[in-house]
Parts: sequence; C-alpha cells; structure tokens
Amino acid sequence: MQARRGYTIIEIVVVVAIILILATLSGMYLVRARQKAKLAHVTADLTNIATSLSQYAEDNNYQYPADVSREVPPGLENYLQGGEWPESAWPEGVFDWENWIVSGQQVYQISYRLCDTSDPISDCRDPILFPNFERNSSIFYCISGPCVPHESTPTVPGYCVNCTPKEQNY
Repeated sequence: MQARRGYTIIEIVVVVAIILILATLSGMYLVRARQKAKLAHVTADLTNIATSLSQYAEDNNYQYPADVSREVPPGLENYLQGGEWPESAWPEGVFDWENWIVSGQQVYQISYRLCDTSDPISDCRDPILFPNFERNSSIFYCISGPCVPHESTPTVPGYCVNCTPKEQNY
C-alpha cells in the first residue's frame, strides 16, 4: 500500500470553518473593545469637564455657571482645554452642562448625548453598549443632586459614569 499524500476535502472544510469561527469571534471582540474605548474617552472627558467646573466654582464664590443648551457656559471656556467642549467620541455626540432643580433639589451634572436632538434616532444608539438609548438618552457625570435625565424627558434610559454600579443604568 502506498502512503496517502495531501488532505481530503472534509479536512480542508473543517480547518476553514474553524478559521472562520475564530475570525468572527475576534472581530466581535474588536468591535466591543472599540466601543468600550469610546466610553472610556467620554468618561475621561466628563471627568475633565467636572474638574474645570470645580475650578470655575472655586473662583466664583462656589457658584456653578447657569444652564445653557449644549453650549459652553460663559466663563467656563477659560477652564476648558482649548476653550470648548472636547472632541466627540461618537460621530454625532454632544456635551451639555445641566444646572436645574428636580423635585426641589438642585442638580448639577454634565451629560453626553450620542446624537443631537435633530439627528436620526439610529445615530442615538450604540448597538453594543447602549442599544436601548433614545434621542435624549445620555451618559452622565453627576456633580450633585440626583443624576437624572432632563426633566423634559424623564423616562429615557441613561448611563452614569460616576455612580455606584446599582445606580449606573436607569
């Protein structure tokens, strides 16, 4: 009997299938890692903005700036690197400073929306990390008071970067 040389079709198909499965799994891992990196970027930006707001308050008799819709509050630009909000991690993302009263309690927080209010709803979700986000959903950094969505949309899902794990998603 002569020794067999080469591989059978079945052996080649099995090897190719294993390679495809491994490539798919590593591709999914890379996409998730990229989205987590975006969240880490936004978390760092929100933390830096919170530090800037603390410095602003210290220099202004411990008063925070007024709430302005998605704009940098007047005077805060002197405390932010480059004088403006950081560059967005998500393509349509926007930062916002929130200073208002909710149920009689003062709220100070910074929010980051994955999209602007005029963008299509598909831009407002991240299918990996935030598949349930809506147009007014936000990633929040709470400075004081209850960390909540804007009073005009109190039931939208959100994510708090500096809350306890129990309070993080709402």
